[in-house]
Amino acid sequence: MTAEELARAIAASGVRDTAQVAEAARAVAGWLARAPADEVAEGLAAAAEPAAALHQLARLLPAAEAPPAPGRVAPLLRLLGGSAALAGSLVAEGAAWPALVAAVLEVPARGPDVQRAALAAAGGSGLLSRAELQAALRRHRRRELVRIGGRDLLGLASVEDTVRELSALAEGVIDAAVASVRARLAAEWGEALVPGEGRPAAFVVLGMGKLGGEELNYSSDVDLVYVYECDGEQAAGRTLGQFFSRLAEEVTRALGEVTGDGLVFRVDLRLRPGGGEGPVAVSLPAALSYYEAWGQTWERAAWLKARAVGGDRALGERMVAELVPFVYRRYLDFGTIEDLKAMKRRVDASLGAPGAARDVKLGRGGIREVEFFVQAQQLVHGGKDARLRVRSTLSALAALAATGYVEPALAAELAAAYRFLRDVEHKLQIVQERRTQLVPSDPDALLALARRLGFRGAEAAAEFAAARARHGAVVQGAFAALFHGAEEERRREAEPELALLIDELDQTQLALWRLGQLGFRDLESAYRELRLLRDGPPHAPASARRRAALVRLAPALLTEIARSAAPERALHHLATFVSTIGARTSYLHLLLENPGVMRLLVRLFATSEFLSAFFLRHPELLDSLVRADLMRIVRAREDMAAELGARLAAAPDLEARLDTLRRFRHEEFLRIGVHDIEGTLEPAEVGRQLTSLAETCLAAALAIARGEVLARTGVPDAPESEGLAVLGLGKLGGGELAYASDLDLIFVYDPGDPAWWNGRAVPHEFFTRIAERTISALATPTREGIAYRIDTRLRPSGNQGPLVSSLAAFATYHRTGARLWERQALIKARVVAGAPALGARLEAIVAEFVYGRGLSPAEGAAIADMRARIERERGAADGEGVNIKTGRGGLIDVEFLVQMLQLRHGYAHPAVRVRDTPGAIGALAAAGLLLPADARALAEGYAFLRALESRLRLEHNQPLEVTAADPAALLALARRLGYGGTDAEAVAALRADHTRHGEAIRAVYDRHFAVSAR
Repeated sequence: MTAEELARAIAASGVRDTAQVAEAARAVAGWLARAPADEVAEGLAAAAEPAAALHQLARLLPAAEAPPAPGRVAPLLRLLGGSAALAGSLVAEGAAWPALVAAVLEVPARGPDVQRAALAAAGGSGLLSRAELQAALRRHRRRELVRIGGRDLLGLASVEDTVRELSALAEGVIDAAVASVRARLAAEWGEALVPGEGRPAAFVVLGMGKLGGEELNYSSDVDLVYVYECDGEQAAGRTLGQFFSRLAEEVTRALGEVTGDGLVFRVDLRLRPGGGEGPVAVSLPAALSYYEAWGQTWERAAWLKARAVGGDRALGERMVAELVPFVYRRYLDFGTIEDLKAMKRRVDASLGAPGAARDVKLGRGGIREVEFFVQAQQLVHGGKDARLRVRSTLSALAALAATGYVEPALAAELAAAYRFLRDVEHKLQIVQERRTQLVPSDPDALLALARRLGFRGAEAAAEFAAARARHGAVVQGAFAALFHGAEEERRREAEPELALLIDELDQTQLALWRLGQLGFRDLESAYRELRLLRDGPPHAPASARRRAALVRLAPALLTEIARSAAPERALHHLATFVSTIGARTSYLHLLLENPGVMRLLVRLFATSEFLSAFFLRHPELLDSLVRADLMRIVRAREDMAAELGARLAAAPDLEARLDTLRRFRHEEFLRIGVHDIEGTLEPAEVGRQLTSLAETCLAAALAIARGEVLARTGVPDAPESEGLAVLGLGKLGGGELAYASDLDLIFVYDPGDPAWWNGRAVPHEFFTRIAERTISALATPTREGIAYRIDTRLRPSGNQGPLVSSLAAFATYHRTGARLWERQALIKARVVAGAPALGARLEAIVAEFVYGRGLSPAEGAAIADMRARIERERGAADGEGVNIKTGRGGLIDVEFLVQMLQLRHGYAHPAVRVRDTPGAIGALAAAGLLLPADARALAEGYAFLRALESRLRLEHNQPLEVTAADPAALLALARRLGYGGTDAEAVAALRADHTRHGEAIRAVYDRHFAVSAR
């Protein structure tokens, strides 16, 4: 292929000056003639600067004239045309340059250990002079940069691969430098020993910033902190501080001093304790004391990414672990927002600097804005949620999305933008290995950048600009919304006159008049609540900071209260909430920064006494409302289990695991309740969601308990020790759990081969301990409260029987001694946790006991007698009140009738063996055992009563009764259930529907029990 033919062949790829390419090709015509023509055309068409590729090729040929093997010509030309710096490194290798090109194509990745080994093999380890060490490190770095940068240019490595490789290279050379310098210093001064112990004192290099996050770019500084184990005197009169300061200085010179071979990495030590004024190396105790006394928010952000990259890893891990409470505050840390806002304002101020529009790192929509967005969220939420404690920006974005603090779609867009921007940064720096983040303004340089990034054709530069604008807009929008959007939203929503109300509280009559204008009825009570809200309780008066936050929040907050369904109730609960949180002003900051959470909290306080009481017992749940995944209306059990498992895995000890379990349960309980009061969950789905949550927590508690018992007893983790299953009965077994439901449980075990237990444990005692610890894991109060109340009275022999039963004993009891009520109770029995194989056998035993025969007339009459006794003892209510569960035509009428029919017909009709009541009604109707009209009356009546029961619990924190004592409460209940018309009409319609459903249920009940008795 002639030079002219080559120029024409690559013109379609968007190369502007093909004449330059033709001219450059003539200088290497002989090589081009011997190389495969299609590979030459392919390589030059893909090269950022084809003419430069040929010029660099001419520099290489004197050392190795023959073209590389087939398949390597195109990559070589693309590499040469992408980076003058890498081309220069190949030239510096002389005749060995083909081996470096081979490494680009053949060696995909090298971790820190491989880097250290390669350095050692090349003479870069052991006792070396400063000059020898510097030369070895620079030579290794130059060769590795060809491999890493070459793979980047050729599209063989992702952005994540490249930053990880560059970070591994840095870690390898830092570790090698520490070992070599320490050997040299020990030979000169004597080894640094721990006083009184005689062992070498530990020294670690901590990588911060991009090195800590494994996110280095080609021209990054390495941010280092040098820490040694302890202070002390040495035999020669020197201190450990002097030894390690000298070691740190020499390592810094080994890496960052410019020699004839250049440098390895520029070193930045300004993140060390005390910054530029602090010692170069600091002891661990001194470092910890510094952060405890003087640490600032920007230093917390710096330590988010810290990790050991050289020296003693154990000391580094200890340092990082000790600083966790400093970096991640345990309590919701919205007080930090003020510091973060100040940091953000400094970022904003820098955006108007010359060249900022072209800066992919520091400009608007740039890399720094993504990193700030991520780190701010980690600092705020990471104290409570350990899943956010990850170092890299992309991992942190994924964690924020997975845990619900950032919408997944936004996180995905930000991740794509971050990858794009980091790729642009790489392709800018790889050209000359220069520290730059500026997109060139020169058209030719801009086109070369676009081509280096993979854009082709005549519109390459325009397409790159469009992509940059698109990604930048995403970043800029997210960054701008951080902290600023909330204030604008509050201002837009608030009614101006309400801003005056807080200021007018000292003018009692004026404040009372204004409260009346807002629609409050009990003016004196509302006035007292507002004073409590503003001033705090007498025993804990509000701080100036809290009052200032409340003044900013008040207009929007009071507007939302005034618009709510029950302003007095909302204000009362809000005042109680603010009194409960005491000095934790951070919660007010959360409401300031999240108007949506503020509105949701007011609606919750206005519409649900039950959830309000729950929330006031657990005010720390406020920060969970920030999570975007609260908007997930329905969650699968598998999804819940995966999240809880991840949280438990991050908990360091048993106490933390129990707290984590409770907090997860409370958060999910609140999610379900919020969607219930918002009307986005149907009553039946509420029951299913509450059941899935309980099963998830129960399975986790069982796993925690088993792990603890295995650890204490030394019993191996084997199939025999897994032989425990948990039966759920009642509402749990039927998948119809209510808000206030206990968990009715029976524990059954199968020890397997008795010989396996010899010398290990008594199986009954072993499984009893697991059951006891499972109950304790759920029901013992911790600082996060309890998860569930547990009821085991339905086990064989009730409270008189053992807590756990062997499978054989369980089967024998139900075959020989169980009573009718136990048979009825086991209709809903379902294995909800434990060993699956054992669970299947257990359910078969239960099915045989429940459905192995029909129901005699006497047994049918006994069930009717039991129902009548419940109605006499617990079904009555005063005045016009009725008990919707145990009263005439109540829920128990439906449940007892359905269960009687299942026991009577389940032997011959397996399809009716359904655990949940609505499903059983449908199955009985499908089998022809209930007339369609009867099934409809039962199903509709049961659904009505369950909705009424749930709404009573939510609205008024009343479990069962509807009374006429509070007409306002009855009206609110009617409205929440969807009744329209005037107030009187809505209440009358509710009463009429309740009467109609009750009479229809009782009519079906009486008819079927009359038949059963015959």
